[in-house]
Amino acid sequence: MTQDPHQHARELIACAGAEKPQPVQPDWLKNHLADCASCRDYADAARQLVSSLRSLAIAADPSLVRNTQLQVRLRAAQLQQQRERLLLVWSCCSLITLFAIVTSAALWPGFQWLRDWIQVSNLVWEIGYVTFWIGPAIAASILLFARGTHLAVRNGSSHQA
Repeated sequence: MTQDPHQHARELIACAGAEKPQPVQPDWLKNHLADCASCRDYADAARQLVSSLRSLAIAADPSLVRNTQLQVRLRAAQLQQQRERLLLVWSCCSLITLFAIVTSAALWPGFQWLRDWIQVSNLVWEIGYVTFWIGPAIAASILLFARGTHLAVRNGSSHQA
């Protein structure tokens, strides 16, 4: 595709700025600007426009600044609360896992003794052991979920973070 060299130079100037030509063709653009007065004038005009725009002071409305700062602070507080809750959840999960490992090692011999004393099959006592071992965790999870749902409905939010 053949493109007009002047148009190509102006596109490079507009896209990359007159003081920083694109690294793909910096030598070509420098040579073209040295030879072509109209493109050199275009580059100078672009440079002046950019410096004029940079010198303009733009002030935001003070109420907009205050509202934006307030929203940022509120969001930061929400993120901090979420981080603290996640830390609490991970701590609880770690403690529950540790407690489950310790209690399962302690309860296993007791359930074996109970199986021998009652004389039930392996399948029955293993189902009883698993139920006894995981039942409290399921019950606590259901209660906590119900409490969280109740709090979310009461506070008017559908998302509990």
